[in-house]
Amino acid sequence: MIEHVGEGGSQKREGGPLRTVRVPGHLAAAFEKAEDAVSRYFGELRHDPAHGTIEVLGDRYVLVRAASLSVEFFGLVRDIYGPERVAEADLFARNLLFDLAHTIGLSDARTFHERMHLVDPHERLAAGPVHFAHTGWASVEILPGSRPVPDDGFYLIYDHPYSFEADAWLSAGAASDFPVCTMNAGYSGGWCEQSYGVRLVACEVLCRARGDDVCRFVMAHPDRIEGYLESHRRDDPRLGGTRAYQIPDLFARKRMEDELRRARDELEERVKERTAELEHANELLRREMTARELAERQVLQTARLETIGRLAGGIAHDFNNLMGVVIGRTSLVERKIAADDPIRRHVTEIRRTAEEAAQLTQQLLAFSRAQVLNEEPLDLNAIVRETVGTLGTLLGERVEVALSLDGADACGPLTVRTDRGQLRQVIMNLAVNGRDAMPEGGRLTISTARVAATGEATNPGAPGVDWARLEVTDTGTGMDAETLERIFDPFFTTKQPGLGTGLGLSTAKRIVDHCGGRIDVTSALGAGTTFRVLLPAVPPSAPRPEVAVGGGAAPGHGKTVLVVEDQQALREMVVDVLAEQGYTVFAAADPELALTAAAGHAGRIDLLLTDMVMPRMNGRELAKKLLAARPGIAVLFMSGYTDDDQLPGGDGPASGGLLAKPFGAAELLRRVEEAVRRA
Repeated sequence: MIEHVGEGGSQKREGGPLRTVRVPGHLAAAFEKAEDAVSRYFGELRHDPAHGTIEVLGDRYVLVRAASLSVEFFGLVRDIYGPERVAEADLFARNLLFDLAHTIGLSDARTFHERMHLVDPHERLAAGPVHFAHTGWASVEILPGSRPVPDDGFYLIYDHPYSFEADAWLSAGAASDFPVCTMNAGYSGGWCEQSYGVRLVACEVLCRARGDDVCRFVMAHPDRIEGYLESHRRDDPRLGGTRAYQIPDLFARKRMEDELRRARDELEERVKERTAELEHANELLRREMTARELAERQVLQTARLETIGRLAGGIAHDFNNLMGVVIGRTSLVERKIAADDPIRRHVTEIRRTAEEAAQLTQQLLAFSRAQVLNEEPLDLNAIVRETVGTLGTLLGERVEVALSLDGADACGPLTVRTDRGQLRQVIMNLAVNGRDAMPEGGRLTISTARVAATGEATNPGAPGVDWARLEVTDTGTGMDAETLERIFDPFFTTKQPGLGTGLGLSTAKRIVDHCGGRIDVTSALGAGTTFRVLLPAVPPSAPRPEVAVGGGAAPGHGKTVLVVEDQQALREMVVDVLAEQGYTVFAAADPELALTAAAGHAGRIDLLLTDMVMPRMNGRELAKKLLAARPGIAVLFMSGYTDDDQLPGGDGPASGGLLAKPFGAAELLRRVEEAVRRA
């Protein structure tokens, strides 16, 4: 008689007992066949020490000490990283071992299925645990409730008695506060993924090496495993109230690079299409037209620009979400790598490239007014120095740059209130325009000064307010009167076809106008050009408190944040960054799930961190509903693009700050800490 574990107890079947596995009764038939197939396979094992080979049906196998692939490997990596970086060393070791085992599991399963002519997915899966037992990894017990199906509803909960990794740690007398059966999880996930043709990932939630009574695993599709784990954590008191496990991030670095490359290629293609449209528009404007024809064309171009602006806004939303994940993940990794680690240079380059890619949409967004702004008091002189420091390659060796910056006086630094990226864009556009006016080289002078609110300098919109003046002067060819009249018109350019879009100066004017300032230009043929920008001066802001990112108490300890973001990769990045700094975080993929989660949360929620643009309900509507049920929660919105009627603000309960996408880990932590502190 065969004894199988059934849903409601044991079952008796004719034949011999299953020797290597324990499974629910409805899976027993497949595992009986698997034991026969695997036993026949390993019955062909040949050990030939004279030639240094172990073979099964012509395939070589090797015997490796269990401890060398587990506790001793972790110890070696810890020695390399040093005693101050144990957590980083363990994370690196876990990821490396999981990736290695997952790949081996895929390969072993494919080869075994072909050798034994296994076609049925259940029989393919069943061979895995039996193969596991014959090769000394562990025995396997599949628990009731498992649902092995060939789609994203796949769910498997199972134990590994006698796991070689847990036994290695216990035999060495080594303690671990984290599950250690990393290769078991990776190999079994790879085998099942190959068996069913479905992406799968396995996560160990209980481990004997950590003091638990079993080594237990949950396996599911990557998009659904988090929900299964959360349900399992609620139902099993041994898991406690904290997330003492980690969902493996398979081939994280390669995927990050692939996402960056794919996003860059997609953006370049879209930029080519838009550039072709703009060049066509420029060609039409260069033709000789009557006054009436030109007026009609300008009306059409204005409508066209609005259309492009709306399209650019939609692209920016998706693109900035993608770039937010890349920038956030790389900045998180960058902070964990020592300054002298050779890997840090590669991670830094990935982050910088991602930030440059995110900036490609900003000029068109600024003109179309679809750009998310983060206006704040800024030291004009500091922004000039910062921008000029990045212009060397752009301006070329034949252009000499001279700075003449206003010194701080009794009024403090020369401060204006605007968006940092837009102010840099104004400076860069004016500098590039000066470079283009000096094809043979020359001198570019950038100066700043405080202008008293008197006479012609008085701000008509705010009498009595001082101005901050920015001047950019070149020694170039200058412009005639006709060109000066049209210099700020959209799409107007004096450059050759393909060398400019005509948006640079019109964008600069739009930015300055938005800030309540004005921009003037004086020029004469052969005598160079001066652009003069006047922006309202404001009192300097108090220094920002530094956000602790390492050492000491975690700034988020005792604080709870509800994260709502419909893009999974971005949501997971935000959760990981906040959790690392001690915040208690729970997340939802849409507003309805967020309201349900908040209703079921008995403790305090300190902050709602939510995307603005989501299906069925936007972030502002979500904030109103949540604050009606839980008054006093701080609110911080995230967005890469949003329509005017969805912007946060006003006197209602949903008013709050806006965190512009994409953002890095440091910016995210600073804004969250500020929002929680104000609550």
